[in-house]
Amino acid sequence: MNTSPSEAPKKVELSKIVIYAVVGLMVAVLIFLLVKSLLDQKRDSEQQAKAFKEQMKELNSELKTMQKEYRRMTQKRDSLQDWVDYYHPMRAVIYNAKLRDRVLEITEFRPGDVARFKVDSTSAVIVEVKVGGNDLSYYVNYLVKNRKGQLVEVSPYELYR
Repeated sequence: MNTSPSEAPKKVELSKIVIYAVVGLMVAVLIFLLVKSLLDQKRDSEQQAKAFKEQMKELNSELKTMQKEYRRMTQKRDSLQDWVDYYHPMRAVIYNAKLRDRVLEITEFRPGDVARFKVDSTSAVIVEVKVGGNDLSYYVNYLVKNRKGQLVEVSPYELYR
């Protein structure tokens, strides 16, 4: 065995070089994987940011649409409120007119009709139908003009055709 002392350090140096090369290669692979994962995360975050921006644009357009709708409904409500405020003091008169019109639909005589009194069979002209009362009870009377030209208020039971 003729081994020279110079060959032994070469083997040691060669094994050190291999170990350093393997460690260097592992470090390079780890760095590559780390850079790749960072790039993937960056790409994913950019995609999420892009999706978020698109969603924000959609939500902003929906918000603008809802604001326009709200503004339109508010203006319509305000214009209707003006009408309500105008007619509110007259609500009792309007209620009574509606009640009178409903009663006129079912009564036998209308204004302008000729009727006769049951008492003496004299003729009279219906001038107006008077409806009054409250929520619990009401009355219906006719305002008639008799032969003498007088206006008399009579109940519907006092007249016939």
